[in-house]
Amino acid sequence: MVLMIRPAFVLALLFAGVCTVSTPAAFAQQKAAPLELEYKPRAPAVLPSASEVEKDAAQAAEEIEARKQTDHRIEAVPSRRPNLDPDVVQGVQSRGLHDILRR
Repeated sequence: MVLMIRPAFVLALLFAGVCTVSTPAAFAQQKAAPLELEYKPRAPAVLPSASEVEKDAAQAAEEIEARKQTDHRIEAVPSRRPNLDPDVVQGVQSRGLHDILRR
């Protein structure tokens, strides 16, 4: 058993040694390319005219008001309450009681 471990250990050390020696040599062979930065001038930003801005703002304000009116209409609808008649309440309670008694 001892003889089997030693050749494997020697082989592992040999492999580690080869990797540590060959890695720096491989990096040394590669030449670093010069870093070139290119600057491409962009066209200046074109701002819209003042009349277009005012027109767009007025349209946005109208849409906001329309949305507020729609929201008020939705909120005005009352929510439907659950059926709380005595018969319904008694039926739910008796069903729960039957479930408990079955256990």
